[in-house]
Amino acid sequence: MPVQLALPIAAADAVPVAEPPLPRVSDEELALMHRQLGLRLGRPVNVVGTDNRRSLVSWREVDGVLEVRLQRQFALGGDRVVDALVAFIKERDRDARRLLTEFAASFTVPPPRPVFAHPAGKHHDLRDHVARQAHHLSGRYGGRIGWSRGQRGQARQRIRLGSWSSEHKLIRVHPALDSAAVPDWVIGFVVFHEMLHAELGVEDDPEGRRRVHTAEFRAREQAHPDHSRAESWIREHIDHLLTW
Repeated sequence: MPVQLALPIAAADAVPVAEPPLPRVSDEELALMHRQLGLRLGRPVNVVGTDNRRSLVSWREVDGVLEVRLQRQFALGGDRVVDALVAFIKERDRDARRLLTEFAASFTVPPPRPVFAHPAGKHHDLRDHVARQAHHLSGRYGGRIGWSRGQRGQARQRIRLGSWSSEHKLIRVHPALDSAAVPDWVIGFVVFHEMLHAELGVEDDPEGRRRVHTAEFRAREQAHPDHSRAESWIREHIDHLLTW
């Protein structure tokens, strides 16, 4: 099983972003990093460069050779990045992990403005639900909220009723819920769920994995007075929601 370092991407962040092109890296630059890694690790190394934005570094033993798959753009980082790669591969060093993650993240650009509709829908105003749910949370929600925009009548097997984007400080609720047939307490619970994401953020576990639905998150979610009946209503009406 290879060991891997990946960029943190919260599962709840649902605002799509157009990815900019990654900087070009020559074969000569990649070969130089290959030689430097082999010398500093003191063992045979096979380096495979990728343009994978998510998986930054992974490695495994293959017939006595350390096979390292890494983002090609690390070759542009000079000695400090090579040193960080060595420290991370040898010792899982936390400072090295942080440097590598920040260096890879520097190749992104600010995303375009997210698309969402005004919170006042045809049947429900999401701003009312933010105000009502505030007392279930520790602090005041300081972000935005609106209805997401989707095409009606599309065949779908799953539906995301709400999403929280930490990058845009934005909650979006699926317009399938903007119906007179949907109880206020269902929408209120969906809004609370996303507000809780905004409050608690993302947690790193000891193995470096990112978790959005932590034990604290689940406990506080289940303590909400509408938790059980809202989830039951959604399960009972999921077929209708999927055909919106």
